[in-house]
Amino acid sequence: MGMSGLSSATEPLPLPKGPVVLTVSGKIEQTNGNGVALFDLETLEGLGKASFATRSEVSEVPQFFEGVPLRALLERIGFQGKSLRASALNDYAAVIPVEDLKFEPILATKVDGRMLTIRDKGPLWIVYPRDAHKVLQDARYDYRWVWQLNKIHVE
Repeated sequence: MGMSGLSSATEPLPLPKGPVVLTVSGKIEQTNGNGVALFDLETLEGLGKASFATRSEVSEVPQFFEGVPLRALLERIGFQGKSLRASALNDYAAVIPVEDLKFEPILATKVDGRMLTIRDKGPLWIVYPRDAHKVLQDARYDYRWVWQLNKIHVE
């Protein structure tokens, strides 16, 4: 195994220093709260970076999304489940099967170089590389683009 990214799940999860933007609960090995993993933006962004341009259900022109690979988050907390229940500040929720990781969705923190605010779907937005895969251009997947994401429950 050596010094691969897999060893990171054994290091204790740091406590958030800034405002908590994401709470992860359920079948996870790493926690830093009362059975949950709490992330501030800085810790979250420290997990890794990914970006791509894609159109979305809400934009006919491609937008450039930057953020953190969902896979990196799940690996860091040692997830054990088969699906993720992603919920938003407005109580919207969607179930994302772990198989979706093959598309490498991201937790977007920026669009077109701007930090996402609550007013424009932030601070976190689950985004799929919709233009890269024909199968993603479907309402089933559009429902999984949870914006104003604040909680993930691993089931």
